[in-house]
Amino acid sequence: MEFIEDEKKMGYYVDKFNLRNYFREDFFSQYQKYMTIARFSKGEYLYRQKENIQYLYFFIEGKIKVSSVLSNGKRQALYYYKKFGILGDLELFNRSNPYTIIQAEKDSYCIALSLAYTKHLLYNDPVFLRNMAELLAEKLYHSSSNFSLNIYCSLENRLCAYLISSAEKKRDETGAETLVFQEKLSETAEILGTSYRHLHRTLKYLKEEELIEKCSNGYRIINLEAIKQLSSEQFI
Repeated sequence: MEFIEDEKKMGYYVDKFNLRNYFREDFFSQYQKYMTIARFSKGEYLYRQKENIQYLYFFIEGKIKVSSVLSNGKRQALYYYKKFGILGDLELFNRSNPYTIIQAEKDSYCIALSLAYTKHLLYNDPVFLRNMAELLAEKLYHSSSNFSLNIYCSLENRLCAYLISSAEKKRDETGAETLVFQEKLSETAEILGTSYRHLHRTLKYLKEEELIEKCSNGYRIINLEAIKQLSSEQFI
């Protein structure tokens, strides 16, 4: 981890991501004294399993992987951060050490808040506590939903739901806007709790049904309504 001391850039990120809104207004100047921009190289760990956390991180750029270690020693991918998010919220309120591993998938940047000097303030900051309660409730909801999906829904349904949530808007050769799925298939298989081979078969089926098509940078959704219908079957 490399710390970057740049007040101008820090001010830019504080404003861009509305960080002041996460804390009590009269506390923020005290927090800001212990905030710095942290750069993580590809493969570097933000948190290791069973290590005490030293910083609360506000993810601002790059790609971060969150995974857990199974009893057989293998790692299970749980989530990928590709846009703003807070790392360490669960660990901050957990008396035990982190049960997840958080690692940079590519060079990434966070705003690091030192807990050595601010934990006592955070525990007495009602605005921060309310925001963390909402964030943890949202994570619990998504975790429960994903657990139910993996148990009760077919890979076809789960994959369609994942395609919708992960596809990004792109311009095709004609300039028309389209949705393109660009995630690594090995990572997608981990997230969906399946094998790479089974995932590939399911993608092939969706292509044969003319719901998606292969393109140079991933898979393009060509029948969004049908994909939505298949993804919504999880709620029937």
